[in-house]
Amino acid sequence: MGYKKNRTSSRGRQRLTAEDRAQFARERQTLVGKLISQSGWEGALVIEHIRGSQYLIRLPDGQEVFASHKKPKVLANGALTQGGWQLWEERY
Repeated sequence: MGYKKNRTSSRGRQRLTAEDRAQFARERQTLVGKLISQSGWEGALVIEHIRGSQYLIRLPDGQEVFASHKKPKVLANGALTQGGWQLWEERY
């Protein structure tokens, strides 16, 4: 994956290429249908990717909640479901 050279956004970040955006979208979509094994979330199922880092999750008791996922920098065996999950918080 590469960044466009010499192009930055107004926030000073490197802009993603179309290929980068497509790859990141595929990575997010692969979490749908997976069980979460993070402590406190054991047995929760990823139902749907909503947008960005937001997902719809079905907890083991059947309750559906919105959660966000931050991809860990160091992945144990590439397991994205082992960490980085938290309940979605509304920001006003």
